[in-house]
Amino acid sequence: MSRITYVSQYFVSADQPGGVRHWQHTRALASRGHDVTVITSYVQHKERTIAPRYRGRKIVTEQEGDLRVMRTYSTPGYGVDLRSRAANYGSFAFWAGVAAARAPRPDVVIASSPSLPAAAATAGIAQARRARFVLEVRDLWPDSLVEMGLLSNPRAIAAARRMERYCYRRADRIVALTEGIRDGVIAAGVPAAKVSLITNGVDLDIGADSEPVDLAPDEFVAMYVGAHGTYSALDTLLGAARVADPGVRFVLVGGGDQKAGLVARAAEQGLDNVTFIDPVPKKDVPSWLARADVCLLPYQDVPLFTGALPNKAFDYLGAGRPIIAGAPIGELTRLVEASGCGLNIPPEDPGALSAAVAALRADPEGAERMGAAGRAWVREHYDRAALARRFVSVVESLV
Repeated sequence: MSRITYVSQYFVSADQPGGVRHWQHTRALASRGHDVTVITSYVQHKERTIAPRYRGRKIVTEQEGDLRVMRTYSTPGYGVDLRSRAANYGSFAFWAGVAAARAPRPDVVIASSPSLPAAAATAGIAQARRARFVLEVRDLWPDSLVEMGLLSNPRAIAAARRMERYCYRRADRIVALTEGIRDGVIAAGVPAAKVSLITNGVDLDIGADSEPVDLAPDEFVAMYVGAHGTYSALDTLLGAARVADPGVRFVLVGGGDQKAGLVARAAEQGLDNVTFIDPVPKKDVPSWLARADVCLLPYQDVPLFTGALPNKAFDYLGAGRPIIAGAPIGELTRLVEASGCGLNIPPEDPGALSAAVAALRADPEGAERMGAAGRAWVREHYDRAALARRFVSVVESLV
């Protein structure tokens, strides 16, 4: 048995909204008999708030099954501006370091990035405590921030580059979320043998017995489930709703910093065929997807998203629903083609999205075949349990 410290600013279970990758991987480590301590923030990422039971406390240690979870303070109420985000990331990095000093001395320390400041702090913790260091890269920071226009200050970019190089240099192994991220890490000078590709996957054990929700029984439902944030081009859905055929309803489930604006614009445009649903726990996502007739993956027309392979795509595939992907040609569009699970359309094209929805509505048998093909394909290639075992193997190779 080894002692493992796992640091991720965002950590949610099946009872909470959001992706459960960290929860699944840490549970897999614990199931192998390892003593796992998770260090995370208690600020709810989607709402940017602090739950009442944590107020006034900097570090709270809880036992969640086999996991010891240390939840720390970070500044709440942050937005997309550099100052509030930097304060949030920096405060978590500081308190994560304090928590790590109080945790049992680890054999292996794992950091998941973003956020990059927390990953760099974790690399320093591993060095100070003479532990092996595993870095999981879920987004190429600062490259993606620069490309999206979210980071333009030269000094901030230079500082982020130094943190990135430090993390890569200190890591004994690096886990990349997508092929594009893996290639980017290798292009930064990391030896290919040091990098392992472990994508997101389908959670077959979550919500397996769920029943469809009671939603628009007589309408054709085009659904999006996920973050309403900067990356997803959700205005494209509003544009498609403006020209959609009668009887088509667009349902957006989730939360994020762009949601309030989306709700306001839908109301201003009189889009009665658009419904917004608050974030739901991961275990309830299958219930919502069971009511969808088609699922939507809209992205901005930015080269960054040629490497997009989001968690929600695997939720859609696991639910056996056809997918319409509006993304630059890349990993996501290749997945749709390889699995036969749906249709690829140009990104940020409301007319193309509306036409694709209409085409699937007009061909229910074809849509059902696509959904079934996607489900069979993802179960074979992207079972989260198998991917978690690969993650465990990477960690155990160091101990």
